[in-house]
Amino acid sequence: MDNKFENLKKLVQSGELQEAEQAVLEAMMVEPQEYRYKLLLAELALKKNIIEKAEKLCKEALAKLPTERYGLFLKGRILLAKGTKKAAKEAVEIFQYLFNQSETRTYLYWLLKSYLKAKEPQKAWELLQSVPFSLQDSPALRRLQAQILIALKRFDEALKVYELLLKEFPDDTQLKKQIFLLKKQIKGKEKWQKEMEIIARLPSAEKDVTLLLAQAETAKEQGNYKKAMSFYEKVLKLDPQNRQASLNLGFVLVKLEEKDMVEAGIERLKQFFLEEPYFHPVRSALFSACERQGKIEDLLRILEEAITRHPEKVKIYGWIKRYEKKVKNAAHC
Repeated sequence: MDNKFENLKKLVQSGELQEAEQAVLEAMMVEPQEYRYKLLLAELALKKNIIEKAEKLCKEALAKLPTERYGLFLKGRILLAKGTKKAAKEAVEIFQYLFNQSETRTYLYWLLKSYLKAKEPQKAWELLQSVPFSLQDSPALRRLQAQILIALKRFDEALKVYELLLKEFPDDTQLKKQIFLLKKQIKGKEKWQKEMEIIARLPSAEKDVTLLLAQAETAKEQGNYKKAMSFYEKVLKLDPQNRQASLNLGFVLVKLEEKDMVEAGIERLKQFFLEEPYFHPVRSALFSACERQGKIEDLLRILEEAITRHPEKVKIYGWIKRYEKKVKNAAHC
């Protein structure tokens, strides 16, 4: 049974979500009393960002297996996925217990992450200093170390950590982005922008995704949405799957005056909304743009599609009622 469970767990963690879910459900039919299978379904739900379902399944399994480490580990990650300070503090207690039981890099990583989410970076730093270097010496933990230093406003030290990581991973665009942002923080916006303008004149700049994204963000901050749009479009020509550029292009398009541009932005934001309806920045921008354009009925169709995809996200029903009422009131005017 343990071999079967471990094999299914590997399948779940491989990323083949549909295949994994089918395999777990089949196993549950054969062994309905193996409650750990519910934990596998909980992890699958968490990977799909269906937090309510993940929490329910994990709770049911832990009611039968209260000391199951895998279950407690999942519970901690689900709490962090909720995104609240209160949930993060509860996650701290879980990961502290797990780390006390077994001092692994995985438990250390999630305990430090919990401290950060709980707005307690000093405790995270103290913990990091108390463990052997061999335990904290991994790229993931060094990235987290930089995040802790940023939270403590020790920007120069964080920059050094990121620059050392970039030597190991020279093509990592996320690291390049973090270094750009830190330099902006350290040097001040005005000086940083002047340096960026000089770099942007280099022949290689037109193919530097990190630089283009930084230029787009600067233009967006300045309210120059068309300029920001052009930079995001350049990024997407170089990297069509770049989610940051695609999402932010949607945000700037709905800020423009041209109707066709706004409609293109709505269509782009719609795709992100259907993936995760509870992500507030997308929801807010999409709803506002639809209201400004008088596209309430289109928005209702988007919401109906969202509830079909995410029936567990009950807030959508409330949004549907709100906009159905607006349509009804408009008809009476």
